[in-house]
Amino acid sequence: MKLKHTYFYHPTHVESNESVIEQFESQGVSMRKIQEALGRNNRFVIPKDSKETTVSMGIEAAKGVLKQSGISMDSIDIIAFVTCTPEHQIPCDSIFIHQALKGKRDTMCYDINANCIGAFVALDQVTHYLNSSSTAKKALVICSDQLSRILDSKNPVTAFCFSDSAFAFIVEKDQTTSGLVDVLYHTDSSFCDTVLFPPQGHSCSLPEELTMWDTSFDGSGSVEFALDKIDDFLAKNGLSIADISLFLFSQLSLKNIKAIKGHYGLPEEKVPFYSKELGYSGASSPFLALHQYQKEVKPLKEGDYFLMWTLGAGYQAGLMLWRY
Repeated sequence: MKLKHTYFYHPTHVESNESVIEQFESQGVSMRKIQEALGRNNRFVIPKDSKETTVSMGIEAAKGVLKQSGISMDSIDIIAFVTCTPEHQIPCDSIFIHQALKGKRDTMCYDINANCIGAFVALDQVTHYLNSSSTAKKALVICSDQLSRILDSKNPVTAFCFSDSAFAFIVEKDQTTSGLVDVLYHTDSSFCDTVLFPPQGHSCSLPEELTMWDTSFDGSGSVEFALDKIDDFLAKNGLSIADISLFLFSQLSLKNIKAIKGHYGLPEEKVPFYSKELGYSGASSPFLALHQYQKEVKPLKEGDYFLMWTLGAGYQAGLMLWRY
């Protein structure tokens, strides 16, 4: 199973977080501490007068990865669209993407919302489907979110954390030993009311409502999961930390990455972090780290292993071992 073609799309408008930090600091909010924990300088934002949407960004990312890979839509058997800011409930947004890309008729299309762990879950799903199918060979996974329209600019965490962006990758079935080795999930639903949109649910929602984000939620529970389970997870598959070429961690919090990196003594060059320059892209963040690492540092070689750890609101976390 191959995961070699990736593409990152973002709006042209970039916002610096310096003015946001100064604004909160003038109100007595210690933004420097939050900034040190999250690690942000810039983020991409769709301007309010723009016609760009979650779907239009997703289409651009999909076009980019198809052009880059030389793969035609006639070869795509699955379109999985990952988003928590959909344009439509009916039909699902992947149908609009299929129409825009002129996909073939025997294509499975579906949307998935698992918040920031969505792309991780989608890769797990499409890999298992491709492995079990006698006909399907390629899946197009697209992540796209316009989080700026539902985040609270008065909340010191959400005001400068997220980027509007889209990301696409292609999963291809082949006869090599590359692909998904193992996955482990961890869910602690006691945090289900710490990040909410709509705050009271759709049945009680009001126009212009924004996401309720409890600033005490920092994902530290998912860090404990990683610290408790990584060694056993790798050992179960006959590997150790030393066998991993690249660690792809959620790009939400630099503090969380440093905690895992410090616990295992991981070398800096094996744990990329790109949210400082690009903002946090949500579901695609560990995949964006893979994309940027291969673009700016070096490509992974066949047979290399990467270990992915990420989390989504509510919360659930996961570990994924992939042989490149």
